[in-house]
Amino acid sequence: MSVIPFYGAEHPDLFAIERAAMDHPGLVIDRLNDLLPRGTVLDIGAGDGFTAERLARRGRRVIAVEPASRMIDRTRPLTWVQADAEALPFGDGALDGAYATWAYFFSRGFDPTPGIAELHRIVRGGGPLVIAENLGGDEFCALAPSDITADVAFWAKQGFSLEMIETEFAFETTEDALRLLTFYFGDIGRTPPTRLTYRVGLFTARSRGPC
Repeated sequence: MSVIPFYGAEHPDLFAIERAAMDHPGLVIDRLNDLLPRGTVLDIGAGDGFTAERLARRGRRVIAVEPASRMIDRTRPLTWVQADAEALPFGDGALDGAYATWAYFFSRGFDPTPGIAELHRIVRGGGPLVIAENLGGDEFCALAPSDITADVAFWAKQGFSLEMIETEFAFETTEDALRLLTFYFGDIGRTPPTRLTYRVGLFTARSRGPC
């Protein structure tokens, strides 16, 4: 797979607004922290390392994997690897867990099964695999002109269970909301809301280990 063009490399200011606003209360990161083990964990499609840095702590090393070189922020105290999700440069069963937040594993209009197979290969048997996707039925996803939600049936077929987290998109200013939401969705009016309900699906499974 070629590197998917990603707006964050071209518009880092917008990406910073997104990272600050998406899951503003930090509920997704808190739950990921609960689900992820000690040891070495992979963040796939890590962007600029925003989430990886927050999940790294004593006893847990997070390796940030990002295919787009211009997204990599080496000022963050992380180990970076430039690679694609379906061709990860790690040995069989080398890692203790892996996760992705809104990166690569989109389950509508795209087939992430090669990347899922790689997760099972590189994570030791029984280690957690966690994927965060939009779940829908909220004010944020309702703005989109097309379906931007997870295909729940797809993840169930892949052996993942679903946990719903009700969080929110919350912007610091109306200007930030206007800039990001019009970039995402087009004309939404001059005074967009600065807070939007947002439902996230955490899809979790245990690695089968290398075949």
